[in-house]
Amino acid sequence: MYPGDARAKWPSTLLTDSRVAHYWDEPRLLGRRLLLSLPMFLGLQAPGTVTPEADALWDAFFVYPPGDQWTDPAPRPVSWGYPIMVTKDQLTRDVERLATR
Repeated sequence: MYPGDARAKWPSTLLTDSRVAHYWDEPRLLGRRLLLSLPMFLGLQAPGTVTPEADALWDAFFVYPPGDQWTDPAPRPVSWGYPIMVTKDQLTRDVERLATR
């Protein structure tokens, strides 16, 4: 996604919670699909979200309700934001709210 990104450079000890799964999407298949799906999620974006200008979505978050499964064309998130550092407060609120259910 970002020039110079490499799987070997990812700090695998950064997110160690058993609920976290790490994936590396070298061909950007998921990032492209999510970027194309954004018009379906208008109104669900976190405050401060900007319009992505890349050919694939990266540095974004999507929060889904517990038990949600991927369906075509894409699952509907509770919220999403881009870039993460600008929208992280909404990410924190949504994760905390869903974790207490």
